[in-house]
Amino acid sequence: MVDLPYETLLGVSYGLLVGFVPALAVGSIAAVIGFVRDRSIPVAAGVLTVPIAVATVVVVGVGGSGSSLAQVYRLSMVALVAGLLGAVATSHGNRIATELPRDRASPIVRGPTLSADAIDAVDAIGQVTIRPTGAIREFDGYPPLSPALRSTLEEGAWRFPADLQLVELEARLERRLRTEHELAQVDVSVDGRGRATIAAAPPAKGVATTLDAGDRAVTVTGLLPTGLAPGDTVVVGDDEAAVDGEVLAIDDEPIRQSERDRDERAGPVSAREHRRADAGTDGGERRLTVAVETTDAGTLLGESTRRISVRPTGANHEFEAAALLEATGRPVTALEPADDDALEPDATLGVRTGDRWQFAVGDSVPDGVDRAFVAESPRSTREVTSDD
Repeated sequence: MVDLPYETLLGVSYGLLVGFVPALAVGSIAAVIGFVRDRSIPVAAGVLTVPIAVATVVVVGVGGSGSSLAQVYRLSMVALVAGLLGAVATSHGNRIATELPRDRASPIVRGPTLSADAIDAVDAIGQVTIRPTGAIREFDGYPPLSPALRSTLEEGAWRFPADLQLVELEARLERRLRTEHELAQVDVSVDGRGRATIAAAPPAKGVATTLDAGDRAVTVTGLLPTGLAPGDTVVVGDDEAAVDGEVLAIDDEPIRQSERDRDERAGPVSAREHRRADAGTDGGERRLTVAVETTDAGTLLGESTRRISVRPTGANHEFEAAALLEATGRPVTALEPADDDALEPDATLGVRTGDRWQFAVGDSVPDGVDRAFVAESPRSTREVTSDD
């Protein structure tokens, strides 16, 4: 006589015990095949767990006790439970394979861009004009902006690609302002309508900013040769006490004899009164600011007038190369390209992307170029720039 409740409980227990691991394996295989090959495995494939579970029970010998009828009933319950576990595991494996994301690339998170009002003002080449709004703010701890520079910034207008994010527009405008006006500090905020709020600090152009460590700036008076310009190397003094120095600045006006005593009492001329243009001086008796070593600075102090002569520095090969290119009809030009694809790699000498300059760009021009030096004909140059 078969005790059905007992044999049922025993068969279910054995089925759960020996059918769990095969069912887990079948479910994992279904998930892998469904994800890799994009196809589902039939739920009936879960019955593969049945022979594995029954064979495990027979080999281990846990179902060998009792009559033959009781053993058959017990193994039947093991097969039923193992088959159900396999079917459920296969179904879950197919569902997991369907729900897993197939595009494993990182999602592109785009920031805010210009609003529709600003997009309507885009020109034919896809650029929008950014204009300042309100007064130009100042940074604490920096001197105020000059009226001319403040007016230039308030009346300025800058063009950028309209599809850029606001963050990128702000970064590009900051770099352009810092480069064009040599600002010591700048902060830009652009709203969705293309209006920029600008905070700026004036450029630091004092003499101290041009000195290297261990150098001192000394202002001397002497007869300057015509064509002398900042950056030239000069010898100040006579043969007994000659000091080499680099020209930092040259006074704009010649010294009159009636003003010499007053100027000597007033001390060195301000850096704002010095000429820093690339064009040389007209010559004559003038004040000259030179950078000399600290140990030589005391030698130049004391006498009112010094003899000044210029040392030869050799040919400027950079200027010679630029002159040769210009003679062949391909002058070197600095420009801000409207489109990176418009730049020819063979004609591009250097590009600036962000805060980094790259020269010898090779076969392709990098993306996001803010400024470039090209050696092309004037007509080709006009084609890659936009009119402000």
